[in-house]
Parts: sequence; structure tokens; C-alpha cells
Amino acid sequence: MFYLRKEWQDSEEGIETVVLHWITTRVKQEPNWKRAHATTVMLPQPPSAPIIRFCSVWVVPPFSRTRFINAESPEERIFLLHSFCEVVQRGRTWSTEPTRQEIRAEQIIHSDLSGDYTQASLYYSLDGLAHVNRMPMFLEGIPPKYQRLLSLPERQAGDAEYKAWTRRSHFVARLPMPHLFRGQLWGPVGTRALYTIYLRREELNPFTDGGFWLLRDGTFWEVEL
Repeated sequence: MFYLRKEWQDSEEGIETVVLHWITTRVKQEPNWKRAHATTVMLPQPPSAPIIRFCSVWVVPPFSRTRFINAESPEERIFLLHSFCEVVQRGRTWSTEPTRQEIRAEQIIHSDLSGDYTQASLYYSLDGLAHVNRMPMFLEGIPPKYQRLLSLPERQAGDAEYKAWTRRSHFVARLPMPHLFRGQLWGPVGTRALYTIYLRREELNPFTDGGFWLLRDGTFWEVEL
């Protein structure tokens, strides 16, 4: 799931309200607008001529979260976003023709030569940092069950929590160097994305997190989807 900014420009006078409707489908699947789908009102921006409206769309893929964060083949890293606008103009309501955008994933790989870091998260933006999305990155060689464990708070944790972290530590200790992290960056085809990676050491307590932001010469990396 990720945030996407959508814009509308009034082409005529007298437009009172614009409501965006959207839905996602698999490739080659047509949307069913009669079923429940997401809607939101597009907000007009400070005085501009013509009026420009925008909204933030929370895009949810038409498949499981597991596939979304760890899609492997190119065929799995794609779906469609369909949308249309419902316009209220001088008391009359009309709708635009539905459009669709191809959403795809770019796989981001980071190689940790030091081997000190055992967890990583991918942070990216599709709209110049107006919204920032976070995706977990998987450490290659670790079983899926132990990829994303909860950080233990400052309290007495149960045996199951400690055992899970201990097993993960054993798997990490046996990994060859370098440690490879893989993550998925999703967005519309042709969009420029800014991203960075946050690396963490093997720590049980989030308040003693020994991590850092991985940047390129003090700024973000860029990729075109």
C-alpha cells in the first residue's frame, strides 16, 4: 500500500465539487464500479486560475500484502489503478470517462559489506516528499517467518518473543557476506521516485536502535518506474 497524489484542473467555470473514485484490479481485469470502491473529495488549492484541486489516494493492491512486499517475478510486480471524477457544476452532476494507470514495482537491492546490519526499511516518495511510504526489506537467506519480528519494548517479554529473536540471530550468524536486502518500490509507470534506506543492527529494544539512514552524497536516490 502507498500514497499517490492526484490532481484536477477546472476546465470550466461553475464547478463546485469534484469527487475522485478509484479501484485497483489485476492486469486484463475490468473494474466493477457497481461494487464498493474508494472515493474522496478533491480539495481546491489557494487562489489559482484556473482552479487546481488535489487529493491523496491510498492505493491498495488487488492481492495479498505478502505478494505486495515480496513479489518475485515481473508478472507479479504489476497491477492497474482505475479512476474517474464525479463533478458537480452549477447543481448538475456529470462524470469523466474512466482512466487507468499501470502500477509496477521496482526492486531495490542493497548490499551490506560490513555485515553489521540485519534489518532494513525502504522509504520512498512519489510526489517530491509530500507523502513518504515505508516498505520492509527482506534479508536474503532468512526464512520468511523470521524476516519481520516485532521490536521488544522495555518490559518483560515472553519466552516466545525471545525464542523467535534467538532463532533469527542464529540464522543471521550463518549468512554469507555480504548481507543482501531486497525491497519493492511501487508507483505508476513513468513516475520519478525518491528513496532512501534505513539500516538497523540486531537489537531487541527500539530505544537502543543503532541504525542510520543510507543516502547518496547526503540526498536521496532517484529511480523512474
